Amino acid sequence: MAFKNAFKNLIAHFGIVWSLLLYILICAAGIVGLSLPFILPIANAFADAGVFDGIRAAFSALFNDGGWNGLWDGLYNVYLSVVNVFESNGRVASLTMLFLIFIVIVAFRFFFGLYEIPLATVLDGRMSCNAHYGFGGKFFSMLSVSVRYSLAKMPITIAFDAAMWGVVYGVTVGIGMSVALPFVVILVIVAFLSFKKSMLACWAPCVADGTGVIKGFARSVEICFKRFGSIFSTYLVTILVIFACGLFITVFTLGVGLIIAIPFSVACFGYLDATEYYNKTGKRYYIDSVVFTPPSENTL
Repeated sequence: MAFKNAFKNLIAHFGIVWSLLLYILICAAGIVGLSLPFILPIANAFADAGVFDGIRAAFSALFNDGGWNGLWDGLYNVYLSVVNVFESNGRVASLTMLFLIFIVIVAFRFFFGLYEIPLATVLDGRMSCNAHYGFGGKFFSMLSVSVRYSLAKMPITIAFDAAMWGVVYGVTVGIGMSVALPFVVILVIVAFLSFKKSMLACWAPCVADGTGVIKGFARSVEICFKRFGSIFSTYLVTILVIFACGLFITVFTLGVGLIIAIPFSVACFGYLDATEYYNKTGKRYYIDSVVFTPPSENTL
């Protein structure tokens, strides 16, 4: 029910997707600019070591006579080349570490976390009283709250992701380079992402509804654990659907379709978070122009 209602609202108010696309492009441009001093020396070192040629050769083997075994052999050779670059070039290893810490872990999470409170506020207005707020206006008016929210959320998501990649590494070591490895890794990643989304689903909607940042997190965790099965299954299915659709779009549009698929997915999760919050707290809300009352047995 939550996914269906969220999807209906998203299609009825599709304009938010274009606002998110603009925001993502601006953030991406800023992050790319910050990344260039790190990326260019690393890319040059990889090119000199033949890493990019090895990647092309590995995927060429997949579509020619090598098949999956050729792909895995080629990727393993790429892995050895990358390790050799890091072992023989201390400057590249240091730049890579700084890039991962300051750009991937800190800057990326911070800037891409600033949209959540404005988005949740816009969606709260539409769902609670059918009001139409502009994303840009809410972004600047809620900026101080968004900064606090993004800074508070960062260590939590870092801890989740560190645990996820630790398990992925353990699975990789345990299984080794086999055909089953990608499927097991994807299963682990999807399970962790579903759990993380379930825990944090109602955080931004709580803040948009007037709860403070810290109290909003506590309320989100409370809602999650009281209705964990329902919320987790909803996000598990949603992530699998979005992942499958994203893979299909990437393959059949050569990546061009991701220009719309990414902001659409962001908006979908925003509407799903808001819908779960309204459903689990028993608040009536608009689906397009029709008022919907959540069943009492599903509310807290």
